Amino acid sequence: MKRFINIFLVCILFYSSGCDTWESDLNVDPNITSEGGESTTDYEYEPSEFMVDMLNYVVRGWDYIYWNVCPAVCEYHGKTISLSQGNRHQAWHAFDDSPHGGPWNSGYAAVRFISSMRSAAIDNEDAAYQSIATIWECYNFFNLTLMYGDIPYSESIMEDAPLTPKYDNQEEIYRTLIEKLKEAGKAIDPTEQVDSETDLIFSGDMARWQKFANTLLIRYAMYMSDADQEAAITLLNEILNNPGSYPVMESNSDNASFHYNGVDLRARFYWLSSAKIDEAPFSNVFIERLVSLKDPRLPIYARPVKLVHDDANNNVLPSNAGTDKYAGHIYGITTDNAYASAWNSGSNYASKLGSYFRSVDEKGNPTDESGRVPMNLATYSEMLFFLAEAAEKGWISNETAETYYNAAVNASFEQYEVSFNSEVYEGAFATEGFSSVDEYLAQQSVAYTGGRDPLNLIAEQKWIASFLLCYEPYFDHRRTMLPEWRASSGSVAYSATGSATKFPSRAAYPNSEASLNANNVADAKANGFDIPITDQETRNEALMWLLESKGQDWLQMPVFQEPNYKSEYPVKSGDAEYGTAFKSWYDAHWNTMFWWKNE
Repeated sequence: MKRFINIFLVCILFYSSGCDTWESDLNVDPNITSEGGESTTDYEYEPSEFMVDMLNYVVRGWDYIYWNVCPAVCEYHGKTISLSQGNRHQAWHAFDDSPHGGPWNSGYAAVRFISSMRSAAIDNEDAAYQSIATIWECYNFFNLTLMYGDIPYSESIMEDAPLTPKYDNQEEIYRTLIEKLKEAGKAIDPTEQVDSETDLIFSGDMARWQKFANTLLIRYAMYMSDADQEAAITLLNEILNNPGSYPVMESNSDNASFHYNGVDLRARFYWLSSAKIDEAPFSNVFIERLVSLKDPRLPIYARPVKLVHDDANNNVLPSNAGTDKYAGHIYGITTDNAYASAWNSGSNYASKLGSYFRSVDEKGNPTDESGRVPMNLATYSEMLFFLAEAAEKGWISNETAETYYNAAVNASFEQYEVSFNSEVYEGAFATEGFSSVDEYLAQQSVAYTGGRDPLNLIAEQKWIASFLLCYEPYFDHRRTMLPEWRASSGSVAYSATGSATKFPSRAAYPNSEASLNANNVADAKANGFDIPITDQETRNEALMWLLESKGQDWLQMPVFQEPNYKSEYPVKSGDAEYGTAFKSWYDAHWNTMFWWKNE
């Protein structure tokens, strides 16, 4: 078999480049492989030889976003510097500015490895690798169209692809990928095993690849449920009512995660300096919700604060009852970066990423174990939350919505191996904590029959469970706008440069595309969305096919009144201008940031 390198994709790899990334200390590529198999000479190849590069090229395009941008946009993090990024809701360009040219360049570069694996699999009459290549192609292009809208697809996967491929309509891409994904899953022999060392997701287990394909179909059915509800319902029932043809995830052992080897492939957490961790403490929104629910995932996701204030009239104090204190950095303030960093006396008073994701040595440096933390791509709990929503809406009848919901929360707890009698849980909540998952589920704020809106309840628990589930929290919230995250009043001023008080709608096409494929980009901007994209402001107003039915006001967020600098900021020692009106702002506006206090 000859290995063919697509000319278009090679050109992308060489001439594409992203914008500045704010990640000035990340001057080492964390995910460069040996690039084995780059030769175009006339040798025969086994399909497995392309596996690592095929998987890694897609993943490395997203690993910056899923740590540095998505958590800020989705109110997990309250970044203390580079506040032009997502936590201002005026920062969608942060999704554009990623190492390796971001998802676009890495995603299209991966196509040549997908094509090479498929060619080798056909040459070797290997049906398993043909299915894997198709599943990964679908996963890659679903992600790209969800992020950008109309994109090159049909011509970009051709063997002799043009240098300026046309942009396909998102609806057509979506329907094509669904059919491909269905057929790829059906073609799998679940008893078969492929090379375990190069399969960095499922260690060669084809039964899990099959479940992954069908679980993705549930995800994508839900994502299109507003654009074509009838097709979404039909697809959901086709999958769930035919388990022999469409097996789906059955437990956390089926979770799809990219496993870094810790040598030439290391997780993002290993490469982040302590300073970068300090720049991304948890937001007050995420921490306060976990505290209010006495959630056992709090001490797993987060570390206790290093320092604690003692005067609530002058500063924000942690609200959890335990001796290990947890607090977040205020979300979304739009003041100068330096002043934002100094909020409440700085990041030492806010919780940061926990040891589950980033373990450190006595000097604070990441351990080798941090380099092997997997990137989650799809989980059992995510699937169950989708099914809970579908059942609540009356689209499926296999189980009750409450059954799916309770199972989803349980699956998330099992995924993180939480314990209600652990030292860290007691340290967080002391005697106010719960003793079991049943007690957790019985509290009024969590119980399915506790009186809260069921769809909001599902979305809230899904948001908690989906922390660092790659970029899915962004895609899913854009679809539901639940729970009702708030934007800051100061972000109103940024409609000309970002999303302002609207949730970001999409990423921009890369500058390289605008230069090298100008006519097709111009056509996509003019005709690919509900309104033409003519500038930065219309970029965020334009809705892709998946969102068109929602209407122009769909992405508008409720607004909280952010504090005025310096009088309404917490007191700062040595500067008398700070804090003169902090307590009055806090009493009037602090709780307005939290949807659960305003339901």
